[in-house]
Amino acid sequence: MLLVVMLAVILVLAYIYFKDSYKYWRRLGIPQLSPQFPFGDMADVIFRKQNMGDKINQIYAHQRRQGHDYVGLYFFSRKAFLPLDPVLIKDILGKDFQHFYDRGIYYDEKNDPLSAHLFSIAGPKWKNLRAKLTPAYSPVKLKGMFNTILNCGKQMSEVIGEISEKQGEVEIKEILARYSTDVIGCCAFGLDCNTMRNPEAEFRRMGRRAFTQTIGDVLKMIVIRSFPPIAKALRLGVFSDSVTSFFRKVVDETITFRETNGIQRKDFMQLLVELKNNRSIVDDELEPVKQTEPGTALTVDEAAAQAFIFFLAGFETTSTTTSFALFEMARCPHIQQRAREEALGILGQHGGEITYDALMEMKYLDMIFNETLRKYPPAPVFLRKCTKSYRIPNTNAFIEEGQSVLIPCIGLHRDPVYFPNPDLFDPERFSDQNKSKVKDGTYIPFGSGPRNCIGMRFAMIQSKVALVLSLVHYELRLSERTQLPLKMETKGIILAPIGGLWIEFKHR
Repeated sequence: MLLVVMLAVILVLAYIYFKDSYKYWRRLGIPQLSPQFPFGDMADVIFRKQNMGDKINQIYAHQRRQGHDYVGLYFFSRKAFLPLDPVLIKDILGKDFQHFYDRGIYYDEKNDPLSAHLFSIAGPKWKNLRAKLTPAYSPVKLKGMFNTILNCGKQMSEVIGEISEKQGEVEIKEILARYSTDVIGCCAFGLDCNTMRNPEAEFRRMGRRAFTQTIGDVLKMIVIRSFPPIAKALRLGVFSDSVTSFFRKVVDETITFRETNGIQRKDFMQLLVELKNNRSIVDDELEPVKQTEPGTALTVDEAAAQAFIFFLAGFETTSTTTSFALFEMARCPHIQQRAREEALGILGQHGGEITYDALMEMKYLDMIFNETLRKYPPAPVFLRKCTKSYRIPNTNAFIEEGQSVLIPCIGLHRDPVYFPNPDLFDPERFSDQNKSKVKDGTYIPFGSGPRNCIGMRFAMIQSKVALVLSLVHYELRLSERTQLPLKMETKGIILAPIGGLWIEFKHR
């Protein structure tokens, strides 16, 4: 009986605490929704009835119709600030970056070294590492990796042809996931993963595991996000032990092999080798030549974390974006034909070969890529953390230090005020004549400001290689197996269509 009374008292106290917490934004004069105990505003997301992107887009659209420039949200009792006005968002990401330089993503360098990567760390260490890694994504370095990407793309095209001949249609997202795995395996880890021919290769299995959440993973992440000190005390890692062990081992063995045998390659792993040995690569050079300050060399664990985020950030996002681009071209034959004619015309000027320079000349393909990112931003919502109290412009309200800030990329991209008829796939929005009409701050697929995506050029090249190879070798037709209208999976934050994207590839 005493236990029942104690539980009842705890429940009542928790209810009182939560209900008081749910008055936080209203006290500050900031609009809020109608949070429900104990889930706040996110019950549908927590129970996977709705994915985070859809939920934030829904909130964005409703609050903008109410004339609000921002709104306060609750995740259980935790608070999050959601800016809606593109000027305010641009200030948060750029001009007022010193107030929001942290993403607020959990990491534990000691117990979970893979979590301490460029995407999650903050402060001087982030700034120093960002400067060191930026040269890896310069045009010169990307040009040096281009043939590696192209060879992976050619194998992808061959496999598409083989599957098409046998089955008549291809679930393109899985194929492109294998292509992305091979590209990143080669460029970031120096490995020939061969997942295109062997989809159950260990690298592919570990990639799938990194993006799969078991019930145990979900419970662990609730502890990590809600009680970081307890998570560190319990040594909880963001990723499973098998994923962490695999990627640490791969990087350690690759670095050791290269150093022992004096091997150098023009890839991302080579940059990590040089940084481990206290050297960096000058932006305009292909060879490592610059000695860095003593004591700033990367450890093997730090190198593994950077290679891992290269994989994590580029794998799912790039394959998803390329999949949606192929889907839209299969659905819109006139767009497909114009893109094909451009590709064939430019390749004809380059001896029929797909080269880095040829890809850079394909402006209509750029327009397709940009419009795909608008309609299907791979990261529909991204996170910042207030690192210094910030007064919201033209108000007396403050975002407090430590507060989470959600950036509604998908809301901006789907706002009919900024992009009329937003459900229409229209590459002309990004033509030379029209792109200047896109309001500043409303198109942010790679983020904005100092913490924008460091790998956006790499992603574009990887995607364009796959698109060009598909266009020049095949006619694309949408299969009846693709479920229209598209509905997105309710778990995870990356947009992923339920039932997949099925396309018929007919040899030209």
